Amino acid sequence: MIEYKGYLMLGTALMVHANSPDWRALGTVYTKTPQGSIVKVGCVGGPLFTTKEAAERHGLVLCQELIEKKLEEAQDHG
Repeated sequence: MIEYKGYLMLGTALMVHANSPDWRALGTVYTKTPQGSIVKVGCVGGPLFTTKEAAERHGLVLCQELIEKKLEEAQDHG
């Protein structure tokens, strides 16, 4: 997991199916509660890639986009 603007993010890849060379990019964002627990904030899926590593890297990009959106929403409502 990587920290970004106070959130934790994880980029992962999901094999499309056993006979496919393609991987789907996935990003999951977490936050820490004041009590120290880690809670999932959101998960987002992305495009397909031909390598697992590329999909995982793009998963982090998806996480950053989700975090930026959440920060904007918090600013608009705050």
